[in-house]
Amino acid sequence: MDPIIAKDIVRLHRTGRGVNGVSVSVKAGQCFGVLGPNGSGKTMLTRLVAGIDRADSGRLSVLGKPAFPRPPHLRRCCGVALDTPAHWDTLSGRQNLWFFARQYGLSGSALSRRVDELLHEAQLTAQANEPVAAYSFGMRRKLGIIEALAHDPDLLILDEPSAGADVAFLDRLVQLIHQRCENGKTTWIADNDADWIARVATDVILLSDGRIQAGGTVPELMASVGARNQVDILLEQSGFIATPTISGIIAFRCKGNHISADIDGNPELPVKLLKWIIESGGRVHSLKIRSVTLHEALMRRATRQEAGS
Repeated sequence: MDPIIAKDIVRLHRTGRGVNGVSVSVKAGQCFGVLGPNGSGKTMLTRLVAGIDRADSGRLSVLGKPAFPRPPHLRRCCGVALDTPAHWDTLSGRQNLWFFARQYGLSGSALSRRVDELLHEAQLTAQANEPVAAYSFGMRRKLGIIEALAHDPDLLILDEPSAGADVAFLDRLVQLIHQRCENGKTTWIADNDADWIARVATDVILLSDGRIQAGGTVPELMASVGARNQVDILLEQSGFIATPTISGIIAFRCKGNHISADIDGNPELPVKLLKWIIESGGRVHSLKIRSVTLHEALMRRATRQEAGS
């Protein structure tokens, strides 16, 4: 059975916002990313999966059991870090991490080694014995994430991990999650940073107004929201080049000695475009190809939706 199975989940606030008819299935070894603007339902859906809130209707199972109320024995199989981590401010970072790891069943030398290892991963070793009250927001975020990782859970649930965390830690977190995937462990991440999600996730859904608007693997999602590559060509001298009649060229602009074109993912298109320009009398000085990021693709999608509304 898949670690997470949701069928027609509904949980609405009094304002009407929330989660409205979401169905997903997350397989073992996947890193499942949930993207969407503020108010789209990402955090609410994550809280439902974590067993913190109860759905108004629909069915939701986590690791083979109803998500709410979460059975106590399943808590040792899950690690959860929400966007507002809770710590004992008067205790040190090491003491907080030790407590979480101990609660998850670690003990003895294995517990001590794991605490030291995770503090190192989060670059918190130097501040490990300082009270959490003295930690910055970013340090608290990192501490909360490594607390969730303490027992190497079968299911890791993260809400907005990129908020406040430094780039070095986020890079390392990508590596740690990829290792989890290789070991057959499942990760659920809700976040606003589309480009970071594109690096870490195997599968992604895009939420808007509590509903899934698009989903699939990262390449599939890129295609569904109209992602494309951009070609920039500099000519040796100014000249007019007619718009190519080549399938897959979505937009073409020629101004002076600069040409830019939006193309789909066909790897043969840059060569075809170059041939068209040369046969039209253009002498190419340089050519650059840049892949549009997932963030840019989602922004274009949002712009098109606003224009059509």
